Order: sequence, then C-alpha cells, then structure tokens
Amino acid sequence: MGRTAGRGPENTKRLILDAARGVVVAQGARATLDDVAAAAGLTRGAVIYHYSSKNVLWLALAQDVLAQFHQAVQDRIEDGQEPGRLARAFIRASLEGDEIETVGERLFLLAALAVTPGVSEIASEDGARWKAKMAEDGLSMGARTVILNAVDGAGLMSGWGLKPDRSELAALRAELEKLTTPGT
Repeated sequence: MGRTAGRGPENTKRLILDAARGVVVAQGARATLDDVAAAAGLTRGAVIYHYSSKNVLWLALAQDVLAQFHQAVQDRIEDGQEPGRLARAFIRASLEGDEIETVGERLFLLAALAVTPGVSEIASEDGARWKAKMAEDGLSMGARTVILNAVDGAGLMSGWGLKPDRSELAALRAELEKLTTPGT
C-alpha cells in the first residue's frame, strides 16, 4: 500500500497512534507492528518509517494518551486565578459524560504498555507532574490525594466493566469538587 496523496507525516503518525491505541486496548503490548499496520490500513514499512520499532511506538503511544488527557484538562480550565481551577478541570475531564471510560482505557493501556522499557517512567513522571500542579493550584495534600486516587479508582472500575452509574459519578464529582475550594 503506497503513501496516500495529501496525507502528511503528522497525519500519518496520528493515524498510526490511533490504530495502535485500539490494537493495544484489544490485544495488550503483545500486539505487533503488523497488527498496527493492518488497523491503520498501512504497510508495516510505513509504520516503521514513522516509528522505528515497537518499543518506540509504544513509548510514543504512552506519551500521546497522557498528552491528550492534559489537553482535555486544559480545555476545561476556568478563566481567572481562583484556587482549585486545575482540580475542577481535572475532575470534569475525568467524570463528565462518559469520560470515565476514557480514564479506564488510559489506565489499562498504560498498564499493558508498562512492560515496555521507559513507559513506567513516563507514567510516574506524569503522576508526579499532576501532584505538583495540584499543589500549585492551592489544594491541600489530602484534597489532591483524594481527587487523584478517586478518579483513578473510578477509572479502574470502568476498565474492569464495573462502570459506576451516572448518579454515582455525579455524586463523586460533587464530593470531589467540594475539595477544590480551600477552606471548605
């Protein structure tokens, strides 16, 4: 299969990453570059051209899913400088609509990729970055710990097929949002 006219390298990389995400969610890290190529409608050579090995692709995928979540949070940040803005955006990006399914998928995907050298470090650095950003956001250690762990816990439930119902997610969101206002 040759290069598709009009699709640039960045679009091809996006296509590969999206295909890789679906393949890893379905098969785990044992998936092959051939599996990714087939899912993307590309040749194995085209995948290798953009990502020189499976490990390089898995590292890029881990970074990509974390970057997508960071962007989702940034898109939900309120204007102003009020403490708790980042935490509220984090909660909304995780608990609005069906976003908890995305949280679960992200956590399970990172767990599947953790066998790849470097992925655990990427995930660890991301967790440390969220803790630091939440501290800068004016939240107590207890509040940020509860928020981060509650969202991950609900995401894991969703990943295991035990998705909380809408009323449970709404109640969780309301309780977590209370923690985003220092002094309450």
